[in-house]
Amino acid sequence: MPERTRRPFRRHTTDELVGSRPAADERDATRLPVIVVLDDVRSAHNVGLVFRLCDCVNVQALWLTGITAWPGVTERATNRIAKTGVGGSLDVLPWEQHDDPVPAVQRLKAQGWRVVVLEQGEGSTPWREVDYSTPLVLVFGHERDGVRDGLLDLADEIAELPVRGITNSLNVALCASAVLYEVLARTGS
Repeated sequence: MPERTRRPFRRHTTDELVGSRPAADERDATRLPVIVVLDDVRSAHNVGLVFRLCDCVNVQALWLTGITAWPGVTERATNRIAKTGVGGSLDVLPWEQHDDPVPAVQRLKAQGWRVVVLEQGEGSTPWREVDYSTPLVLVFGHERDGVRDGLLDLADEIAELPVRGITNSLNVALCASAVLYEVLARTGS
């Protein structure tokens, strides 16, 4: 294998990074046709992390469903979401709250959206073998109970990330991060 030469590197300052943020119209024009669904996610801190992630990847929307906390539901939840969802992501990322996400996901599926659920179980597909064609609904579920059956029934594919240590699952925000950056890599964004 030929030796690689490292490119010159200069760290960006915070001011440079803030100054390079796209304007709202540019951000809206380049949104990835992906809707992320958090289904019954218990931790408001995880919700904030996924807000931040979805903003960084620039997805179309984040849906917070079932018992998942959302900004404004309580002061405590809002503070926890804001703590990890830093950088203004709560202000710029389109989001919706749905008590029951199944009817809304059914509508998207009828419009041609592909539905991929991340879940552990028999018959799942290894995450790197999944078709993440857009438009895409990505569903992530409860830390212990997983994704509700109604959403599993709508899935075109059920993807699973490998867990090789003694811990039985990944944190939902870490899982979402791996999958969303895989989608970015495949779309060439």
